[in-house]
Order: sequence, then structure tokens, then C-alpha cells
Amino acid sequence: MKEFISSKKYLSIGDFSKLSSIARKNLIYYDDIGILKPVFVKENGYRYYSYNQLDEVTIIMALKDLGIPLKEIKNYIENVSPDNFIDLISIQKQKILEELNRLNQMNYIIEQRTNNIPVISNIDCDKILLENFNEELLFLGPEIKFDINSFDEDFIDFLDYSKNKKLVYGYPLGVYVNYEEVANDNIKTYRYFYKISSDMDYVEKIIKPAGLYIIAYDNSYLAEDAKIFNKINKFIEENHLSACGNVYIENISDEIITKNPDKYYSKISIQVEKVD
Repeated sequence: MKEFISSKKYLSIGDFSKLSSIARKNLIYYDDIGILKPVFVKENGYRYYSYNQLDEVTIIMALKDLGIPLKEIKNYIENVSPDNFIDLISIQKQKILEELNRLNQMNYIIEQRTNNIPVISNIDCDKILLENFNEELLFLGPEIKFDINSFDEDFIDFLDYSKNKKLVYGYPLGVYVNYEEVANDNIKTYRYFYKISSDMDYVEKIIKPAGLYIIAYDNSYLAEDAKIFNKINKFIEENHLSACGNVYIENISDEIITKNPDKYYSKISIQVEKVD
């Protein structure tokens, strides 16, 4: 290798392309934008590079693999310093963490949607169940005043709020409501929620506590049929239970799963305790 290097002072663009593993067309582009210019260009247009420029190649490829734009790489090459490197990498690290957060969300959405499929095929809306659940994490939207005439606007506001909080679209939608207000058919406020995973950073989380829950299913979007709560209240009384938490309503089957609204299903869960 040393004999090869000493035998030639400059490298043609073809030789430099092989040595640097940068395609010839990319070297021409880098020359055009000023990020890696040849040492000199002959009258016939042939470009020639020096071995010393391999150091610049190392910088370019390392930063490019980190996803840093060529414009920012060019600025850094012109101003190489430890402080500028820290500034450049810090910004990119934040972008990488945000992208990891986005990918984690997408993976969790896929898991939720996939896990819901077998549940949908076995739903019995006539049954009410008692089940123990581990705690879950929720992303909770702002409190919304209940107004049947502003549902569309309120939902759009929640989507905007979620987007500003770096959440991606596609989660099964949920609604969080006070149980007493639901039981008395006097809902004053509610909040939308998404169920999220624990490894999602930069997202505010609240805990849906572990415990004993009543589980009911309704053939509607977010339990639009209030009759389901009459059945739940009756079940609570007959089984000597007491509600000790809020109502969580989440879509199990929605417009992403089916085009047929008759196939929409929602899951209602209410934490309860047994009364002696």
C-alpha cells in the first residue's frame, strides 16, 4: 500500500473513487456544491485529488452516516473544531432520539392493532367480565367540556395537541370519563387518550392503575350507545361491586380495521372493588 501511495502524488477521480468508496458521480456532485473539491482540474476537465483528502472523506462519510445534511457537513469542514463538533452532534442526537421515539410509537401501534384482531373475532357484547389487569400508560389530552355539537372540532384539537407532543397518528382512540357522571347520565367533561408504551420518551404519561376491572364491549364507536352503561351499572349492583376509578373507553375495531361501521367495536373498562 505504501509503495502504491508513493508512486503517485495525485489520484484521478476514478482512483480516488475506488480508494474512498465514493461513487464517481457523487464526487462530481461534492465538487459542484463545494464540499469536497479536487486539488486541481486539468484543462481537459479531469479532476485530481490528493491522499490527504481522505481525511475529509472520513469526516464526510462519518457525518453523512449520522444523517447530517451535506450543507451542515460543508459548514463544519470549513470550521472544524471540538466546540463546533459538539454543537453539530448534539443537534443530530436530538433528531435521532426523536426519530427513535417515532419508530417506537409506530411499532407499538402495530402491536396494539395486531393484538386487537383476535379479540374482535371473539367479542360477545352480551357478556360483562371481571378481569385483573396490570397498570398501563396513557397519553391524556386536555380536559374538554362535553358538548355534543362540538365533537368534531374537539377531536381535531386533540389531534393537533397530539401532533405538537410528537405523537404519530394511528393509535386506537380512547375516551376517559368520570364514572359518576356517566352513571348519572350527566357527563360534564371528558378527555381523549392513547395507550402508549413505556419506552416512549418525550411523551407525557399517566398511569391507568393495576387492579380489578369490569370489561364490557359495545358494537359502536367509543360506546356511542348509552344503554351499555345501564347493563354495567346493573352488573355492579348484582355482584356487590363498587366503582373506584374512571371509565376508559377505547376503540378495538374502527375505520382503520374495517370500512363497515356496523363492525366497529369499543371496549369499556372500569376499575372496581368488591363490597363486603
